Amino acid sequence: MFRRLSFSVVILLWFSHSANAQDFVGSEACAACHQQEFNNWQVSHHRQAMQPANADTVLGDFNDASFDYFGSTSRFYTRNDEFFVETDNAEGEPEEFKVAYTFGFTPLQQYLLEFPDGRLQALTIVWDTRPADEGGQRWYHLYPDEEIAAGDMLHWSSSFQNWNSRCASCHTTDLQRNFDMETNTYNTQWVESHVGCEACHGPGSQHLAWAENETLNENFGLLVNIDKVWEPVNGDLPIPDSNNNAMSEQLQVCASCHSRRGELQHRDMAAAFLDNYSLSPVLPELYFSDGQVLDEVYVAGSFLQSRMHQNQVSCTNCHEPHSNQLRIEGNGLCLQCHEAGTFQTQEHFFHEPGSEGAQCVNCHMPETTFMGVDARRDHSFRVPDPIASLQLGVPNACNDCHEDQSVQWAADFMQARNGRTEPFYSHAAIIDAARNNQQEIVPDLLALAADETQPSMLRAAALIATANFPSQRNLRTVIEALNAEDPILRMNAVHGLGFLSPQQRFQYLQNLLDDPVKAVRMNVARQLTGMQVNQIPPNSRADFAALLTEYENSLLFNADMPESLNELGLFYAGYGDLQRATQTLEAALDLSSAYLPVMLNLSDLYRAQDRDDLAEPLLDEATRLYPESADASHSLGLLYVRTFRLPESLVLFQQAAELAPGNPQYVYVYAVALAELDRVEEAITVLTDARQRFPDDAQIRNALQAYRNR
Repeated sequence: MFRRLSFSVVILLWFSHSANAQDFVGSEACAACHQQEFNNWQVSHHRQAMQPANADTVLGDFNDASFDYFGSTSRFYTRNDEFFVETDNAEGEPEEFKVAYTFGFTPLQQYLLEFPDGRLQALTIVWDTRPADEGGQRWYHLYPDEEIAAGDMLHWSSSFQNWNSRCASCHTTDLQRNFDMETNTYNTQWVESHVGCEACHGPGSQHLAWAENETLNENFGLLVNIDKVWEPVNGDLPIPDSNNNAMSEQLQVCASCHSRRGELQHRDMAAAFLDNYSLSPVLPELYFSDGQVLDEVYVAGSFLQSRMHQNQVSCTNCHEPHSNQLRIEGNGLCLQCHEAGTFQTQEHFFHEPGSEGAQCVNCHMPETTFMGVDARRDHSFRVPDPIASLQLGVPNACNDCHEDQSVQWAADFMQARNGRTEPFYSHAAIIDAARNNQQEIVPDLLALAADETQPSMLRAAALIATANFPSQRNLRTVIEALNAEDPILRMNAVHGLGFLSPQQRFQYLQNLLDDPVKAVRMNVARQLTGMQVNQIPPNSRADFAALLTEYENSLLFNADMPESLNELGLFYAGYGDLQRATQTLEAALDLSSAYLPVMLNLSDLYRAQDRDDLAEPLLDEATRLYPESADASHSLGLLYVRTFRLPESLVLFQQAAELAPGNPQYVYVYAVALAELDRVEEAITVLTDARQRFPDDAQIRNALQAYRNR
């Protein structure tokens, strides 16, 4: 019998297939007609993404093995054919936990530990499954160089290591998270505890009916059509002449997991990707300024920057979707499209044929290692650019291999071969300068944002960066992007309006209140939070009210994540419900006591309610945990001012200004504090320097003039 698994508050239950999942039939039902695909899938990463812990699936050493981490010893053992870990709990005390599931199988395997409240937590001590001669067959910690103790937001017991909210939707089929905010418990359910056929193809009951009756049915009774975008013609696979930024239906299916994104709703498999998810853009904490991978971004955001994507290459042109293996090993994969006479030559790759340096992927898809041993290739398919490394500090494939050589050596070599003296990608220097608040780059930044030949991900990065230079002159480009056909541009152009008043923002966003793409609408709602219905023109009030309700529901969908509760608390505060806002942020703090945005926003809510006695301990802890946070230092400095400790505040304001040199407000406040302490000449010096960096900032200009006139 086909069953849905329920991970309840008390125990694991199996129960018969429920009505709300009646369209899912399970992967076994596909095997009768699709035997080869089913066999390929059986050995895939998808099939082994998550499995019940047993002697067949557990790869780690549970033979009373131990692992020491900063003075804390964890033990791994079995009892009655079950697997257990004794490790430090949320209070830092040793406790026994049962291993419920394995997570992945190569090059590492994690273990999910179960809790009575329905949570599964991913242990951060993991098993290296590589062969011993490659350094594997060992226990290791995902954070080996710093102690992650109980209470840390990265501790295995924290919200940020919670399987239900962070991992489950991409390691199961048809996940129902079922979080109860009132009781802080889960009743998480799923159809299959791995990535099954229907995780990509959609529920299969109508497809089975089509197969049995052989009646005409659009797309064979499936919700999702994931055929390739283009196919070989008579054995030839020419590269199309295209500049296409649209996400194919296949890419949208793959990107639902293979991307850095936030969930906006329970996945509707008939909906577009950006109705289910909000794709993370090219931000400084995620990507280098040229768009190369910095943090774990899971492929799609990189691929959307590539010429491959613009020319309609799809995932399955390279990857066999059922086995997850490459279609062809080695350079033959690339030579499906790229002419061997041009590219499979020593003149092109200037390494010995057959060597590592002659492999296309080692130059154009460099690896970044995550989770200690998991090397993942960059899918933006770039030309190695050591000149950009010299000028901008980005990595390059040449020095990834030639670690014994300098970046200058690599740049000289490439310049000698191709004569280039500037970075290969012009956008890299523009994005880098914008990130560093270099005012003179604004014309180039606006040109990049408007350049239709560039990938939309890079244009979106430029649009976001315009927020660093708040000015009316930037508005034209931002407004044009708000009306762009590409939703990635619309959803990110919204950020360029942050310097305007809510009423001014509404003027430009009113046509997006009912935008057809949910990710766009949610960013619009975030920008308009706090506007009252009576401030909205009568003909837009219904759409505005519907937007706010949709936004609140989307945040409540993720009420088990402190990031979402943080936004929800700000939403309630924006409408004057300080009690509900405070309760929401306190709930977020219960989920993660060390999440900085919640600490800062909750302290600000306490301030608004004249409760600095509650705010000060929070801000003291924030500055202790995050000494490099300008926001924490600035907030504590303001509290000292409110509590008549101006001299003590000065060092905090100075820290904030130095830690965030691109923030004109922090420089301004520091200068004002200096002046209030009768150090006017120092204030003038600070403001004079700031005036050079922020020529359009009225506060800095006016304060400088006032202090000079004293």
